[in-house]
Amino acid sequence: MLKRYLRILTACWQTFGLSKDFVAWLLIIPLFGLFTRITLALDILFFPDYRQTKIQRPIFIIGHPRSGTTFLHNLLTQTDEFVTFDTWHMFFPALSARKLIKPLIDNAIKKGKATLLPAEIGHKVALDQPEEEEFIFIHTLDTLLLNVMTPLAFRDQGEGAQYCHDQHPESRRRHSIRFFKQCLQRQVYYTGKQRVIAKPNYSVYRLKTLMAAFPDAKFIYLVRSPHKTLPSYFSLHRNMFDHQWGLNNLSDDLLKKYFAQKYHQSLNLYHYFYELQQNQEIPPEQVMILKSDFLYAQPQQAFEQIAAFTDLNPNVRLKQAVAQQAQEPYQSRHAVLSLQAFGLTPEQINRDFSFVFDTYGLERPNVDLTVSSHLKS
Repeated sequence: MLKRYLRILTACWQTFGLSKDFVAWLLIIPLFGLFTRITLALDILFFPDYRQTKIQRPIFIIGHPRSGTTFLHNLLTQTDEFVTFDTWHMFFPALSARKLIKPLIDNAIKKGKATLLPAEIGHKVALDQPEEEEFIFIHTLDTLLLNVMTPLAFRDQGEGAQYCHDQHPESRRRHSIRFFKQCLQRQVYYTGKQRVIAKPNYSVYRLKTLMAAFPDAKFIYLVRSPHKTLPSYFSLHRNMFDHQWGLNNLSDDLLKKYFAQKYHQSLNLYHYFYELQQNQEIPPEQVMILKSDFLYAQPQQAFEQIAAFTDLNPNVRLKQAVAQQAQEPYQSRHAVLSLQAFGLTPEQINRDFSFVFDTYGLERPNVDLTVSSHLKS
């Protein structure tokens, strides 16, 4: 973990010099980490019963980012029936910390300062709204989200290979997944609800580890054409960089290298699940493969299949909410750059991701379906 921290710190210095990011990772992040660890330890003293909490039949939604995982997570959790994490809960996983911080969070929400990332970026993040549980692994510096939240990927081109969690040493996997499980226990205890529905996207890379840690879990793997996921995924990252640092502060060469790396990481993520499937390491009774196009077009039918597969037993309110949503066609709410804007072509996608199209029966379009634009405005 120390080596990963030092790589992030070095990347901040190499990219921006003596900047707010460098100072944050040099001073603020370590202090925040110390606060988190102290309050996690205090939980044992003040909330000892949380450790007896059982995580029963959790549901994990996984898949390449921009494959419909957020849509499905929102669909299933919209009536607040199941265990989820608001963003601020993941910032402060310790129950002791929440007791101290909650008045500040409530005040920020009251003053309209809950939004951390606006919707026009492509993915709204707000303190008081459910967010993807992949963020929990930020505390262990063990997630690809670090490549977006820090300049790490601009400088360490081999970093992406570090995140196939299933291939990590056992001690690192055990530490990371134990922390995740304890966070889930705390959240079940905190909310008073029973069934966890989590969305750790990048946990495709830790699928075997999760199956071992949660043998009664159900996994829903969203699969969507790379022609749609890649430009949307890359556009989101570009927008986040512009929001965090300003595109004018990042050279064309730096961005080009970054998106080239993300392309290979995307290919590897699709391929890792494919390999597990081909090697029959994915029990069909534990993992459901769901096409995103079907989810968007027929949300009620998809919901019924998911409920049957997971034994979800939803209440009447959720059934009614899903039925109502099925009457409203899905529409993307943000502009997406073209494949060409990132140096890609439809032919390249068809060739490199042929195993995805062949395995899941996805259409190979000959034209780019996204909005054309330039990489930099």
